[in-house]
Amino acid sequence: MLGLLALGLTAVMIFTLVKNALIGVQLSADDKFNGSVDLIIPITKTSEFYLEPWIKNLTLLATQSTTVRIHVLIDDDHPALVAWQELHQKLANVQIHHFVSTPLSRESVPWMIEQIFPEIQGDVVIIGDSELVPTQFAFSSVAKLVTEKRKAYFVLPQTEKQNPLAEAIACVNPTLAFASIYGFRRLRRNISHPLISISQGWMAMPLESFRQFNWAKVNIYSWKEAIAMVWNIENKSYLIAFGEKHLLRHYPETLQLQTQALLNYWDELWHRGSRTGLGLYLVALFIWSFPVFCFFSHPFWSLASIFLLLLYRFFTKIVFQESWGAMILHPVSTLIWVGTFLWWALSGLKNRYASQRPGA
Repeated sequence: MLGLLALGLTAVMIFTLVKNALIGVQLSADDKFNGSVDLIIPITKTSEFYLEPWIKNLTLLATQSTTVRIHVLIDDDHPALVAWQELHQKLANVQIHHFVSTPLSRESVPWMIEQIFPEIQGDVVIIGDSELVPTQFAFSSVAKLVTEKRKAYFVLPQTEKQNPLAEAIACVNPTLAFASIYGFRRLRRNISHPLISISQGWMAMPLESFRQFNWAKVNIYSWKEAIAMVWNIENKSYLIAFGEKHLLRHYPETLQLQTQALLNYWDELWHRGSRTGLGLYLVALFIWSFPVFCFFSHPFWSLASIFLLLLYRFFTKIVFQESWGAMILHPVSTLIWVGTFLWWALSGLKNRYASQRPGA
């Protein structure tokens, strides 16, 4: 039964990936856009920032025809504040919005966006995660897609190739495996909304779409989930695009930092009450780990699962452009994911759960 379940889930994962490849578009350096773009980057307690890649990728931004303004929203005294201020000194189009405190009744990200709402004037508005590093071509390409289709886009990043093991750990990510679920409208409320809330990407939209949001009434921790819910209520759809080396997802480079980041992420999922998101991660980990842990008890099903996973990796090589080294280290990265989950669960989940019960 476990083998049949693993094969069925892997087939669904392959189907969503192939669907992505067919309906998604890639960002291109050849795309031109002569308007203006506002990029909003909300910084939360768990956000990371990679200064050197930002400086390297955006040094030529002033030579592009697209006018770009980058608004960095920092809640409280985040460690990345100094690094962002250094970037602001090198790039005049980077604006730092530092908020010392957030009202207790409000989630920080929608409240910060509400504060800068009047300043957003670009033809295209993008909200994105700080771990994502764009090139100078990313803005013009995304803006061109948005203005041509008059539709919003969710842009999935490529994964930066820093070292094989770190990349392998970063690539074993359920939000990539189930990415095209974003496009299934009937599943948006129960699956797609939690999925989009735990993923990393850019949400790009025309200015008029951004202005239709009443951020004063939005009080959801994940700004991506909030946007997706509003669009679902208004029966609006959004399209999928891929970074194609122009929107790169960075990650901690050393194994120690990667492990700590994963432990923090499991904790974040639990404390934010994203039970569906946690479930999606566990489903993906079951798919990855089944042929590793069940090879001797279910050899036939494990071999069939390995074949399907190889097929899946063939498509991820095309869509997400993984390196061969990361693909070879897939089993190792799976063990690290499973190990960090077990470590997190056994080292304090019981105490965390007890502390959340009424009267505890």
